[in-house]
Amino acid sequence: MTVRTWVFEAIEHIGKDGATLRDIQRHIDEHRFEELAVDTIEAALEELVGDGRVDLEGGRYRVSGRTSKEDALKKLFGE
Repeated sequence: MTVRTWVFEAIEHIGKDGATLRDIQRHIDEHRFEELAVDTIEAALEELVGDGRVDLEGGRYRVSGRTSKEDALKKLFGE
């Protein structure tokens, strides 16, 4: 598994209230038994936000809402 996968899994597990950077770091430490540096987690979060898989609101990360098939096709091929 990659760091991105662990970070996404942590955000999913923490739930709808959103996860702070420290929450994500703690979850990975407790469930994956890995101590990741903050900059490593931040890089993975930036990629996930850039890919549209995760949203950032008020310092908390949440899994983005699901995209409908029509919206995905529009995004892929344009309007």
